[in-house]
Amino acid sequence: MYYNRKLSDSFSALIEPGGAMRWLFDFVKDSKDMDFQIGRNADQEWISVYRGTTRIVKIRSTNDPAKIAVDGDNTYQKMSSSLFGHKHTSANFQIDLEEVLQQVARDPKFDRYYNNKKEGYFQNELSRKYGIHGLPDDDFVIVDKEAVIGYADENEKSILMGPIRDKYKKLQKEISELDSVHFGQHLENRAIGNELDFLALDREGNILLIEYKHGTNTSGIYLSPMQIGMYYDLFASFPKNELEFAVNEMLIQKQKIGLINPGWVKPTAIREIIPVLIISNYNDKSSAREKFHEVMNIVRAKHGLGFLKNLKTFNYTSASGLVNW
Repeated sequence: MYYNRKLSDSFSALIEPGGAMRWLFDFVKDSKDMDFQIGRNADQEWISVYRGTTRIVKIRSTNDPAKIAVDGDNTYQKMSSSLFGHKHTSANFQIDLEEVLQQVARDPKFDRYYNNKKEGYFQNELSRKYGIHGLPDDDFVIVDKEAVIGYADENEKSILMGPIRDKYKKLQKEISELDSVHFGQHLENRAIGNELDFLALDREGNILLIEYKHGTNTSGIYLSPMQIGMYYDLFASFPKNELEFAVNEMLIQKQKIGLINPGWVKPTAIREIIPVLIISNYNDKSSAREKFHEVMNIVRAKHGLGFLKNLKTFNYTSASGLVNW
């Protein structure tokens, strides 16, 4: 069981000030519809460029320090036969990549992932606001996106994560059986997911586990306590000293790159883990809020009033920012 997505110093240096691919950092920062996701696991490390929730390119290190590997969905590979594969960090690579990114931004067929202003649009906006365009006095900063705890192998994952996931799948089934018309049928078959949308750190030293939903995703909102509860249990079971070390290392590296404002002052210590639900453009006529509280009451009746007792909920819009939900 491990959690540290810090890049190696040599790979990170590519997009740091003065690095061979610093142009990519500048390009993404100046493109309001794009953002980075960087990280590593036991097998590889990567620098990815996203548009909304869609990963356009994934740049990986290779055994040859002079070369990188560029992966992408078949859709994007068709746009540029010369971009994908092993490439030197050369001017041609820059031209090819910028051309693909610009095509994606122009082509209406990609609107459903961004320009429809649904989940991907607001996730991207929120990530940039508290990341690459963050300010020194922001309440929090986003340290990791699509955050996952890693495991040595599938056996360890089954032993450590399996019981936690099964608990929340069982809860979904029980909720469905209570009132399948009201909450939905066969919720035990509904995926909970295994990637936390954002892991953030606030000024007081609290780790924020942020799950994000669009206001139109009614069932996603009222069933989110299961998803948030699973992430909370996973991260709460992780050794605190190791989690604090990993978060601090990622924070320092992102500040060095510029993905977090270098002037944001790092807290002296980690205090507690706080689960957070952020909803964008919530419609007050929706039934999601009422059902959300019903689900919370059901789960608390089964597992105690302490379930997600420190949960914070917010509505987010471009105009008003984060407000209590």
